[in-house]
Amino acid sequence: MSELQKKRNGGFWFREWDRVDVTHLSLSIGKHVLAVCALFVPNWRAFWVAVALSYLTGMGVTLGYHRLLTHRSFKVPKWLEYIIVYCGLQASQGMGEMLSNHFTFFVNSVCHTWGERPWNTRDTSTNNWWVALLSLGEGWHNNHHAFPSSACHGIEWWQLDLTWELIKFLEMVGLAKDVNLPTEAEKETMALCTN
Repeated sequence: MSELQKKRNGGFWFREWDRVDVTHLSLSIGKHVLAVCALFVPNWRAFWVAVALSYLTGMGVTLGYHRLLTHRSFKVPKWLEYIIVYCGLQASQGMGEMLSNHFTFFVNSVCHTWGERPWNTRDTSTNNWWVALLSLGEGWHNNHHAFPSSACHGIEWWQLDLTWELIKFLEMVGLAKDVNLPTEAEKETMALCTN
């Protein structure tokens, strides 16, 4: 039996931890301690820079890695694709990594536990409005699982999807092409599944 299989069978917490496990846990705890310490050293300029960089790197992840590269929901010129993906790459740096990990956790756990299920998908995905606000539209997770190749996750008019708003802008100025959206027939098929 491989070491990986032994770890999987033993569970996460109740297994023998190696040096890599302890290092990862220590780094994660350290990042959270530093984030809490930052609250006691207020600096509005740094706060707004952090907000802007979080938005930029978050868009790189949701727009670039997820909707563009993973699902090929739309096409952009190669030079723009590189810029968008580079912005996503920056999410793995310092505080951006921590935010990115938390938002990913929210989407992959909260949105499979709490929320609305307008589409009868084969999984436990739900739409969660507050996760959608924090994650630039990724919280409309049941919509995404129902129509994975759609560039728009906020299908209803009231479902704010900031990533979709940026894709619409890129399409309007001629930089995004072949933008995928669910057809009415696809929506009817998924709606029929719920009856």
